Amino acid sequence: MFMGEYHPTVDEKGRMAIPSKLRKAFGEDAIINKLIVTYGFDRYIMAYREEDWQDFVKNRLLRSNDSSSHIAMIVRYFVGGALDCELDKQGRILIPPHLKEHAGIKRDVTVLGLYNRIEIWDTETYNKYKPDAEKLTAFARDLGF
Repeated sequence: MFMGEYHPTVDEKGRMAIPSKLRKAFGEDAIINKLIVTYGFDRYIMAYREEDWQDFVKNRLLRSNDSSSHIAMIVRYFVGGALDCELDKQGRILIPPHLKEHAGIKRDVTVLGLYNRIEIWDTETYNKYKPDAEKLTAFARDLGF
């Protein structure tokens, strides 16, 4: 399972190290060597292990029998924008330019491990999305704390 918040940087060639704890999140026998990256639902990049990507596409994007142009547009957006990213020997991926532009990534990034996916944010953008104390208090109340 992916979890945690990390703060790597993107180098001048567009490469970013995937934190070691995320690469090893599924055990030493399942070290991640490749991620599928695509557009996020907002200004971030989503990254999946291959099996989790297949599950996302099959059970989330294609679950509808609806053949409307809306569903086709969504599939086109996420699957059409997706790429396989092999990790190099240093555990880095090359962030594709179209995704880097989508997320507004410059140099400093925030990487979040979120159960079955990784989100890659420009740190400045992510800091604007983080909930403030009032939102967290309301959420805690909703959970019964």
